[in-house]
Amino acid sequence: MSIWTWLGAVFPILFLFLMMSVFHMKTERAAFLGIICAMISAILIGKSTPQIVTTDLEKGAFSALNILIVIWPAVFLYEMMKFAGVFQSIKQMLQKKTQDELVMVLLICWLFSSFLQGITGFGVPVAVCAPILIALGVQPLWSVIITLLGHAWANTYGTFALAWDALITQSETQKIFEIKWLAGLLLLGVNFAGALLISWLYGKGKALRHIFPFLLIISLVQGGGQLIVSFTNSAIAAFIPTTLALVVGWLILSAGFYTKPWKMDSKLMVRRENEEIEKQLNKVITTEQLVEVKENSSNKPITNGQAIFPFIILAAISVIVLLIKPIHEVMNQTIFALSFPQIETGRGFIVEATDSYGAIHIFTHAGFVLLLTVIVTLLLYLQKGYLDKQKMKSVITATLKKIIPTSLGILFLIVMSQVLKGSGIMQLIAQGVTQLTGKYYSFAVPFLGLLGAFVTSSNTSSNILLGSFQKTAADMISVNEAAILAAQTAGGAIGTVVGPSTILLGTTTAGCEGEEGEVLRFMLPIVLVEAAITGIMITVLIH
Repeated sequence: MSIWTWLGAVFPILFLFLMMSVFHMKTERAAFLGIICAMISAILIGKSTPQIVTTDLEKGAFSALNILIVIWPAVFLYEMMKFAGVFQSIKQMLQKKTQDELVMVLLICWLFSSFLQGITGFGVPVAVCAPILIALGVQPLWSVIITLLGHAWANTYGTFALAWDALITQSETQKIFEIKWLAGLLLLGVNFAGALLISWLYGKGKALRHIFPFLLIISLVQGGGQLIVSFTNSAIAAFIPTTLALVVGWLILSAGFYTKPWKMDSKLMVRRENEEIEKQLNKVITTEQLVEVKENSSNKPITNGQAIFPFIILAAISVIVLLIKPIHEVMNQTIFALSFPQIETGRGFIVEATDSYGAIHIFTHAGFVLLLTVIVTLLLYLQKGYLDKQKMKSVITATLKKIIPTSLGILFLIVMSQVLKGSGIMQLIAQGVTQLTGKYYSFAVPFLGLLGAFVTSSNTSSNILLGSFQKTAADMISVNEAAILAAQTAGGAIGTVVGPSTILLGTTTAGCEGEEGEVLRFMLPIVLVEAAITGIMITVLIH
């Protein structure tokens, strides 16, 4: 493969990143142009026919539905909780438990977001946690960034181990025990690194010295717990330790540790409250905004128990639907999928025919779980008077305002991703990296996992896309396939931090739409360093 072929293959991905992070183009526009670049690359570099490209466009649109049916109820739930006064109630509840600002931030962006990743995934953690952090005083953009950093480690065994199952299924490896051991250690490192980085961003060395014992204990419970539980049951390897970590965190506070007032002059936080109020007073306010202020100010105070009710229901429904085997087997039978014929590009890249492309298990899907949560919560809040007819009108209006541009952005991103996958472009990129690195390919593996997660905004999709390739590459260069596959899923977990569709969902609920490029630009050096450290560790282990 020539260097020009490889550059032509990687161009659409570089284009998307540059448009979003350097030129600050809106996500939906950048992704739409990215589709055009991907189509050109697919035809000229991947040797796809117009018919193959059309098929990939159809596949991409259907794949986007899998994510959109999660996003729509998630945004609606967020708006409903906002108008019911949930986030302010959670803030007050946390402040009664501890006056340590950094601990409060970590409880949400690290512990709670990881718990949500364990049972839901699909961007739900950042959609839910960013608004809570904003209520605690975190700047909107930072609320998205630190939540992404806080739960990245749980993106292999989260969502009841979807990404793990994809890795094992696609690679057809038999070295499951060894992969679990290596992946668990790598993800423990990602967990601890994320917590350290969040604390450093809050207050550098002083914050780290203050919070280090807390970080060490919780990281051992989360990351160490995941490693241990994975050998017993992969499906709950993230759910059990993230739940336990919440309990341990609460016990630490109940014992009197980290409860006294403590905070720093942090760039993460909004400090100059009077100036912010003055800015808002001098700002031209629309009629819609005045209505929203009036509605929020007249909310009936919500109790602590009913404020956290949506999260309890979400967890309960997830456990019942996904972990109770007889119920899961019955509810998992209703499937919505499409059929596509086999395709073969001019380069000989083959995508097998399928009768179940993008299968959506309707009644066990995260979107259905969220929809049930929305319905039950809505009935309670209406009955208790936290929501009324006028507020519901505002909830619907605010939801539609957010989901239309967000849905377009995600649709275009997933379509672009599918064109790159279906034309073999991602395989060409991976092959080029293999040729370049040779026997030190192990160092590059986390970067490929990261790239797969960036393109697809999912570690599961990254493992589906590259799992088989990674095993084949390991066999070709005669290196330990378990180490390679562990590095693949660790790199994919790291890469979810820069997944454009996940970032887009976070900025949507945080109210900083259009700043996705800023998140990308800040995150890229971090994920590259983490991937490099992972690559070095695996290379040293192999050699």
